[in-house]
Amino acid sequence: MKREDQKRIFKLTTCEKALKQFLDATSITPLGHEEVALEEAVGRVLAVDFVSEVNIPEENRTVFDGYAVMSADTKEASLKKTVVLRVVSKLFPGDVPQEILSGQAVFTATGASIPRGADAVVKVENTRLLREEIEILSPIQTNENIAQAGEDVKKGGLIFKSGHFLRPQDVGLLAGMGRRSVTVFKKPKVGIISVGDELVSLSKKNPLKIVNNYALIISCLVTEYGGTPQLIGIVPDDLDKIKETISMALKKTDVVATIAGCSIGPKDLVPDAIKALGKPGLIFHGLKLSPGKVVGAGVVEGKPIVMLPGHIVSTYAGFYLFIIPLIAQYSGLNTENLITVVKARMEKNVKAKPTANFLRVRLINVNGEYVAKPVSGGSSRLTTLMNSNGYTITPRGKGIKKGSVVDVVLYNSYELTHLTS
Repeated sequence: MKREDQKRIFKLTTCEKALKQFLDATSITPLGHEEVALEEAVGRVLAVDFVSEVNIPEENRTVFDGYAVMSADTKEASLKKTVVLRVVSKLFPGDVPQEILSGQAVFTATGASIPRGADAVVKVENTRLLREEIEILSPIQTNENIAQAGEDVKKGGLIFKSGHFLRPQDVGLLAGMGRRSVTVFKKPKVGIISVGDELVSLSKKNPLKIVNNYALIISCLVTEYGGTPQLIGIVPDDLDKIKETISMALKKTDVVATIAGCSIGPKDLVPDAIKALGKPGLIFHGLKLSPGKVVGAGVVEGKPIVMLPGHIVSTYAGFYLFIIPLIAQYSGLNTENLITVVKARMEKNVKAKPTANFLRVRLINVNGEYVAKPVSGGSSRLTTLMNSNGYTITPRGKGIKKGSVVDVVLYNSYELTHLTS
């Protein structure tokens, strides 16, 4: 007999199998290209190979304040027998260099072009200035203290490959090469739908209702990992309205994430809505993972839908395991390009569970080594996430021994600023 208080029974699968089935069903490729100004390019992913059209530096330049000379003129220089050269001019960055002859020297400020005929620069501190002449105290080698044209970047050389994640130093190099914009992959749009009669918006207060703060958290995480969040809003526990809202979100976004409404209760209608919207519909629903058992996903109209549970730790598990891989593939990256993983030694024994364990941990620094302290608490306790820096997943049926080294996925790259010693 069917129970009125239980809408469905889960067919649990492993996280690895679920992710493979999901990604295979979506056949995700990068979303296309767009041109963005360099000022907005940090954190974006190059969509094309970048080949330099210039040399950097474009011509030979001095790397120190000094005197450009012909090295052959200095061969006999020593403390006992100095070489005297006549200073004929001064050069600063941006000045047009002239030609020098044997017996002459030109003062060159750091970054200035090398005069024609000169093949070395003597540092100021290795000379004596005598009005319009300098004494050179020791011989200098050809090309000494000169940055050669193309020494940093050669014209025609491959600088970045498509899929390169642009950092501040990369943007600086592009600017130095004269670029003002760059071609990058478009960011995926992630629509976020909160489901539940009990929810109210952030601006409202009602002791009988729940503030829709989880949607804000997921929105921030989407931004953190390179997507563009779109808060669709709250939809009540009504099948037709859930279907209508998901259908609308699919037209506006590349990924849809629902929060709550996907467990076993009579009001958990999101799986029914996805099934009704089109094929292939649900790809999986239910994981051998705790917290995170009721995470599920589907594909409608070729677009992925991730069902995140209504308990925040389970919501996190679903986001990190299934939404980040989507953002990565849409952006021309691998998941490993987006997440930060550190090695840590487990502080104490962790008991085995019949399912895999999404174990929250707090990292501490002990004598230069990361130590992972398990953070316990129910899947609805947001403070367990506040008090931890990341997670590790223990295999089902296996525990972790004290002192074992584990991989910890940080919630974000700046979690390392929250470590205690």
